[in-house]
Amino acid sequence: MSAPSPSTPRSSGGAGNGGVPREVTWEGLDKKKFFVVGAGMFSCVTCALYPLSVIKTRQMVDGSGSIKGGLSIVKDVVRQRGFFGLYQGFGTIVVGTLPIRMVYLSTLEVVKARARGLCETFDLPPIAHGVADAAGGATASMCSQVLGVPIDIISQRQMTRGVVVRSADGGSTTLTGYRNGWHAISSIVKTEGVRGLYRGFGASIVTLVPGSALWWGAYGTYQRIGWGDFASTSGVTAVVNSEPSDAVAMGVQIASGVCAGMTSGFFTTPLDVVKTRLQVLSGQPGGEAHSFTSTAKELYREHGARGFLRGVRPRMTSVAIWGTTMVTTYEFLKRSSRIEV
Repeated sequence: MSAPSPSTPRSSGGAGNGGVPREVTWEGLDKKKFFVVGAGMFSCVTCALYPLSVIKTRQMVDGSGSIKGGLSIVKDVVRQRGFFGLYQGFGTIVVGTLPIRMVYLSTLEVVKARARGLCETFDLPPIAHGVADAAGGATASMCSQVLGVPIDIISQRQMTRGVVVRSADGGSTTLTGYRNGWHAISSIVKTEGVRGLYRGFGASIVTLVPGSALWWGAYGTYQRIGWGDFASTSGVTAVVNSEPSDAVAMGVQIASGVCAGMTSGFFTTPLDVVKTRLQVLSGQPGGEAHSFTSTAKELYREHGARGFLRGVRPRMTSVAIWGTTMVTTYEFLKRSSRIEV
């Protein structure tokens, strides 16, 4: 849910230690421009990449013995519901993530700045500052889950409408969806109570908080390694005395985002599979009895250990593409929203 944003954007003030361009600080941003322009930019990115989330979620929930490929899922959805079937739940995501993103990004930047200050106080080397990035990502994810879990539940159930899920006793259930976000909220509260909007809250914390910390820690580390390689090949003075070109900066950001996405996407897939199935299946008749543990056991009985990696390839791809696209967009947004002094 919580889309990544960059850890070490460039500023016009030269470079930091170790060849890493200086941070555009939270205090140095025009907040109004940052959030207003950012809402439009991130909504456009979400629109372009949303079908990846639909594919990943349907693969995780699909109860068939063999995992359908991404192209096969796209064909099934388009055949059953038309092209816009690939955007089921999109309105919920776009509207719901506006306040979530404000909470996430504000917390991320403030915590990163404070944690990086501690790193400098203890004179840690620049390569170790990934700890500060990880702390910011973990805290931001933790704070945003109060708003994010209901949005996840509603959108995931909309995404999986029509998916056939096999039960442990050999039966099958075709998942039903909702007409829109309001219908989803009223239906969930009516059948499951308010608690239904927070099914899997603990699982989300266990999955997304470490995932966010891992993404940010990996991204910051990979980026510093990238800037170090750039400094060694270009000469440190070239980095210290002048800003690297936009092409070089974007190249380092993209490479770092892809590597961070692949790393975090792989290691957090097992938890995400259980969380997604719990949140979706709990909305079916009798699904209220599902818990994180029972969902994990049922998944293992049905598919074995490999079941915990259902959708791992689209998830790694999705996390890498989402993260990289969002982070480069965010880098640009921070530079364009910088307060000139």
